[in-house]
Amino acid sequence: MTKSETKLILGIGVLILLIDIFFMKYWVSNIKPDPFMSIGIESYRPRIVIVNILIGIFAFFIKKRLSILFFINTIVCYLIFSFFWNSWMENHPYSQTRYNFTIEDRNIQLRISENPNTYGIYELTPNSKDSLKIIEMGMNERKGDSIILKWWQQGKTYEMYFYKNKLIGFPESPNEIELSKME
Repeated sequence: MTKSETKLILGIGVLILLIDIFFMKYWVSNIKPDPFMSIGIESYRPRIVIVNILIGIFAFFIKKRLSILFFINTIVCYLIFSFFWNSWMENHPYSQTRYNFTIEDRNIQLRISENPNTYGIYELTPNSKDSLKIIEMGMNERKGDSIILKWWQQGKTYEMYFYKNKLIGFPESPNEIELSKME
C-alpha cells in the first residue's frame, strides 16, 4: 500500500467518523431518551452493528481495504452512540413536582414530571392498602409560563391547564383550583 493510498483511507476514516458523530447525535436527540428507557438502548445498539456490518460487506466487494474501516466503525459507532445516550441522560434528568388540592373532602395530588413530560392525578386514600388511586394520566407540554395537560379517553383528546399554581379545566370541578406545592 502506497503512502497516498494510506492517506486516502485515513481521510475516508476521519470523514466516516465525523458523519457518525453527526448522525448519532441527531439520532439520540430524536429519540429523546428518558431515565425509564435505559433498557431501550439495547434495542438501538444492534441496529448500529448490523448496518455497519452490511456496509462493510458491501464495501468488501468494491474495495477490500475500505471494508476494514466499516468493521472498525462498528465498534466506534457503538461507543459514540453510548456516549451520546449517556450524555443526554445526564443533561436531561428526571424530575417531578407535586401539588396537592382538595375537592369534596377528597385529597388529590397532581404530579408533573419532566423527562418524560408526563403528569398524573391521584386520589390519596388514607387507611387503605393502596394509598394512591389513579384518576388520570397523560402528557404535558410547556407553552410559555403555563403547562398544558393532555389526556386521551376513547379516542378523544382532553386538555387542562396549569398556570401559576392553578389547575384550570379539571373535569370534576369547572372552577379554577388553587394548588399547594409539596416540598
